[in-house]
Amino acid sequence: MKLSPEQAKTLRAALRKRPPRELKAAFALIRAESDRTLLTAIAPAKKRAKPAGDPLVRALEKTLKPIIAPAQEKADLLVEHIAKKHRKKLSIAPKGLTDAVRQLRGKFSDAQIQSGAQSLMAQLRDLYGERESVK
Repeated sequence: MKLSPEQAKTLRAALRKRPPRELKAAFALIRAESDRTLLTAIAPAKKRAKPAGDPLVRALEKTLKPIIAPAQEKADLLVEHIAKKHRKKLSIAPKGLTDAVRQLRGKFSDAQIQSGAQSLMAQLRDLYGERESVK
């Protein structure tokens, strides 16, 4: 079998700087293994899936989704509402919902935090839900 000029050029470009000993070993491996095995061996490593986030944070994001504001403002609203609801003074300045949950967990249970988010949404719905649309 004779190589075409294109095939010879491709081989030279890919294997030019390899010593003959490495080339012989590579050619022997190529003859011995199937294409699928070889392609699998040179394929890039698969990226690992990100670990799932905190389920409470995901639930709060879903609950507070109707509020059109950055996560920090949502977290501030939630902390203020929970503080009023439980009549406690909280000195928490969260940077986002994840940070708010982390700090609130020291003082409240997950169920209390979740119910606080739901009551916040109910309160906002009562205050601003009955608005007339502008025509």
